[in-house]
Amino acid sequence: MTLEHVPAKAFGAWSSLGEYDVVILQKTLLKRGLIRRIARHTRRFIYDVDDRTWLRPGKPHDWITRQRISSRVRQIAESADLCLAANGIIADDLREHGANPTIVPMALDGAKWHPAETREAPLTIGWTGSPASLQYLETIRPALTDIQNEFPEVRWQIHCGQDPNWSDFKYEHVPFVPDQEPMTVRGFHVGLLPLRDGEFARGKSPIKALQYFASGVALIHSPVGATVELTQSNTLGMAATTLEDWRECLRRTITDRQTRETTASAGREVFLRQHEIKEVFKILQGQLDK
Repeated sequence: MTLEHVPAKAFGAWSSLGEYDVVILQKTLLKRGLIRRIARHTRRFIYDVDDRTWLRPGKPHDWITRQRISSRVRQIAESADLCLAANGIIADDLREHGANPTIVPMALDGAKWHPAETREAPLTIGWTGSPASLQYLETIRPALTDIQNEFPEVRWQIHCGQDPNWSDFKYEHVPFVPDQEPMTVRGFHVGLLPLRDGEFARGKSPIKALQYFASGVALIHSPVGATVELTQSNTLGMAATTLEDWRECLRRTITDRQTRETTASAGREVFLRQHEIKEVFKILQGQLDK
């Protein structure tokens, strides 16, 4: 089996579509005419999405843009042989546009994402994410500084392509290096996943939480949308909404080793059963064989 990847908006070899057994369009909402062309000329057309790409973080689209985007989603729903959604919220959106989506959970390779054999002291609380997601970590910064003052022995790490350059909070910035993220995350004892509630965030597939689960790291998270789904109604992590919630959850994970390790172990077991790449491939293979 071979896979050829081309950025969707750069693709121009329309006459070659029939040569592919399957064409997968990931996330991109192409114009309706291009969607019809793909459906008409390819043997099998699959649409795959793990974020609510029809919404915009922050300020919503204007009415005209919303209508245009909605018509594109409906065209995809009508044209694709199979729509794959990473979570139930995205699946519901696709259903509203006429699709019959299949939920294929997020997956990670267990050969790369696994717990450390031993974790060195001091206790380490970490966050990993893109520069664009630093805004979410910023929202809980007052709680982080308070807990740091209360527990100065704890080490804090921020793994990101950009250093936030905070002067009131002592942390180690770990620059992003391709393929090094698993090694960094497995050094955490506790992983943070703050989110700001909103329509876009509710459908956001929480890959950070999955990385923590796979690495045997205890999770503290914002109970927002698909994160609640992944954490099985917040039972696989400690849910924190207010700054006081974050302070309390941080205190508990720092002082209660048994709770910390039990939470981490439960997340790891769910990863192995439901999100390890070999297990998820079985779900996908079953859909492709239909």
